Amino acid sequence: MDTRELQTLIAVAEEQSFHGAASRLGLTQPAVTRRVQRLETRTGCALFDRTVKPLRPTPAGQRALAEARDLLRRLAGFTEIVKTGTSPQGPVKIGVSHGVAPLVTAETIRQLHVGFPKSQLSLRSGWASEMLPLLRRGEIDALLSLDDPQTGIGGVASTDFPKSIQVDALFDDRIIPIGPANDPNPPQSIAELAQRPIVLLPEGCSFRAMGNLLAQRQGVAFHSILEVSALDLQIEMVAAGVGYGITAERYCKLSRSAPDLALLDIADASWPMKVVMVRRVTSPDIHTVLDCFANIVACSATGKPAIINDAQK
Repeated sequence: MDTRELQTLIAVAEEQSFHGAASRLGLTQPAVTRRVQRLETRTGCALFDRTVKPLRPTPAGQRALAEARDLLRRLAGFTEIVKTGTSPQGPVKIGVSHGVAPLVTAETIRQLHVGFPKSQLSLRSGWASEMLPLLRRGEIDALLSLDDPQTGIGGVASTDFPKSIQVDALFDDRIIPIGPANDPNPPQSIAELAQRPIVLLPEGCSFRAMGNLLAQRQGVAFHSILEVSALDLQIEMVAAGVGYGITAERYCKLSRSAPDLALLDIADASWPMKVVMVRRVTSPDIHTVLDCFANIVACSATGKPAIINDAQK
């Protein structure tokens, strides 16, 4: 396969037009079109939806982009190994969804650096639904996220990912309602909870989606008095007595605000979920770093000591 065709595919996707890709690559627009057409003939799939503007990849095009970026990166690594005899030291790129962000601390990164002192790490955070396209495009190598029974991982069921995407469950958790520990009369039912002020995370958060579903099933609606953008801030606000919340049990127990929190035992108001790592099939070196990162996060959350292999140093 001609790597120039792969580079053209990426340029068209990033520029969102054949004209923009031609200008970027120093080619004529017909030349760019021919390269993409050759790829489409070889794969038997339309790679771009030409009926919309700006131009966007089809589902097959998204898969082709992820593979193209991976192939070009691996080829660059091959060249580096042949020239120098050493593997390239590019960054390992990890996305962290807002729902699990409190699990990744400075200590997490310190332990990872102990195991891989020469590795560069690039972290970025966002909603899982925003991060999954980055994973598919090869802009990140893995995504640490939640997998819950209603919304899946960023709106995608774990069983619906292609074979090029691997989903590893790290540990189990629960979504539960929480309140301030000093409330002498905590709510005993969903209806009572709906009468209390609620501190919510923004739309797009799994915890909020599950809470809304819970309320709808009981024919009530939660009254939000405060919307915050970070899970740890939500927990702090609840502990301070601002209102009640719906969040992950394990995060509450690990939080510095844990002594001031009450985990509410309300019937039919608890849902199982998992913390997962979603990763692209990539180089063994990157997978080794990702395995260590996943191990550190899981051990930190479950109270177990992380095992750092001296052979990795």
